[in-house]
Amino acid sequence: MLFSVIVPMYNASKSIRLCLDSILRQNFDDYEVIIINDGSTDDSESICREIAHGNDKVLLYTFENGGVGKSRKRGIQRARGDFLVFVDVDDFISPDLLNTLAGIIEFQGDVELIRYHSNLINDDEHKNHQRYNSDVNLNIPMTGLDALRAWTDATDSSKKYALYWLFAFKATLFKKVAPMPELRCYEDVAYIPLLIASAEMVISTDYVGYNYVCNTSGSLTNSQNIDKQRTRAYDFYYAYLYAVNSMRRLPNIPIDYLAWFDLDYRRRLVSYFDSLPDSLKDEFTVIYNV
Repeated sequence: MLFSVIVPMYNASKSIRLCLDSILRQNFDDYEVIIINDGSTDDSESICREIAHGNDKVLLYTFENGGVGKSRKRGIQRARGDFLVFVDVDDFISPDLLNTLAGIIEFQGDVELIRYHSNLINDDEHKNHQRYNSDVNLNIPMTGLDALRAWTDATDSSKKYALYWLFAFKATLFKKVAPMPELRCYEDVAYIPLLIASAEMVISTDYVGYNYVCNTSGSLTNSQNIDKQRTRAYDFYYAYLYAVNSMRRLPNIPIDYLAWFDLDYRRRLVSYFDSLPDSLKDEFTVIYNV
């Protein structure tokens, strides 16, 4: 099997049909869909059971609520595909995403990670609509270390790459890196750079394969509750520590590269601190050492 499409799910009854329909309408057949129901309390599970009935591509697993990071980990553990694609329940993928990825894999042979572009739906008109996309070195094989440098824009803090849904990962990459951190938030910030750095061949394409629905109501990252903002601030700090410490433990990383990565993630930490409300800055000044 070439692809496992992993869908972590929690209380997504309003969006899960569109999400799964976009996966099941792919013009490519060699894949499975793994839904990890993270203790949903709405109709999400029954909707998924209805969709999975009679369709052996769709596998549904239900657990007590543990957070999206744990759900991804559970999906990875159950995946049978050579490559893993992640889709959030509020979003949907383009109909020929898997077929396009399969073509790149066939052409490139040893590729371990493929980055594609995203389309942002309902995005804030004042934001950079291309903040999850990169046009650097398109269709040119890179090492993971070179890709991290290419995708880092120190002049534009809105540019981001640490998102699971931006990539197709070769499943064996997850065996090269230390276990995923136990974080409720920003686990991708902690872990994805390590996956990229461990890849021997990376390809970036401008194919728009993912449709990200912005400003989803109820999203943890959109909550303005001060206690949740405090929790996220702690998680971002732990993600920062995990990333820089784990990068140092990866084999064959040059010293000058480690220095660059430490500096870049320090920059990200300071930028996150600057975005905190004033009511939290006093609390996190010492923790963030800013």
